[in-house]
Amino acid sequence: MSLPQDKKKRKRRSRQELEVAAKSAKTVVAEDEEEPITPGDQEKVDWMRYSPPTGDNQKKHRDLFIDTFSFRRKIINGSPTITDVLCQFPRLQDMPELINLEFQLLYPDQCDNFISRWGRMKEQIILAGEGNASVLVQIQKFQPDDNRDLCALTALAFALHKSVVQVRGTSTSSSRENSLLFLVQSIPEGTDVEAAAKAKKPVYQQPFLLALGPARRPVQYFAVLDKVAVPCGTSLITAIDRLFKCHFVFNVHYSPALLHFWHFIAAFIYEVLDPHTVKPIIRSFASSVRAVEL
Repeated sequence: MSLPQDKKKRKRRSRQELEVAAKSAKTVVAEDEEEPITPGDQEKVDWMRYSPPTGDNQKKHRDLFIDTFSFRRKIINGSPTITDVLCQFPRLQDMPELINLEFQLLYPDQCDNFISRWGRMKEQIILAGEGNASVLVQIQKFQPDDNRDLCALTALAFALHKSVVQVRGTSTSSSRENSLLFLVQSIPEGTDVEAAAKAKKPVYQQPFLLALGPARRPVQYFAVLDKVAVPCGTSLITAIDRLFKCHFVFNVHYSPALLHFWHFIAAFIYEVLDPHTVKPIIRSFASSVRAVEL
């Protein structure tokens, strides 16, 4: 009997990216040297699962979360759905800072690269994108007081657009405008976020952001994981940082429509992906970005 759509497993991380993760993590156990699951691990996981976070126990939650890292990675690398992972580890939803902590355990030296580098690189991306007519048209739609981060992300998505993507072995076309919906979707202030996440269209299977408020000036962001909304704060860059990390934390692949976009960010900002493994169009645009002098 086939599983319902929302229970089907999401695409997994690529082999190359998983190898990088295994080398970067300090406590990852090699597959041929797996440690047995101990009653102590399960007890810690059960305590976190059934103990809602409070001001008094959040430190204990973080400490136990670190202690059970290897145990958790064995489970997640077994290809459960995101919903299954959140059911077993619900603190990833109501303590979403643990997503950042999990990524830090996987990539201790690269965790903060996006936040620390984006401020300069966003201006370089915008200026490099102005050399492409389609990108320039989008950049010119932004007003001086509009979100500069959103302008740069839009320029990057348009510059590295994939017009044809593979979905379940079938080729399908995707416009530049439609590809942005796989990154962020705006909903009016006052919208029931949980209901909006549950009502998402089936085509949006991979993680994406819901932006609450005006399209150019949202007031809050949520990551939609399966049909669960996870808070991502009020800053677009903090939200994009968390969204990117969700792909690794939950062991799911990027949306095909944004594959080049995410590979650029992975290879040239976070540096968790070997630049030589990405497509020439991505490397070429990265060279254009680096050549921009501010």
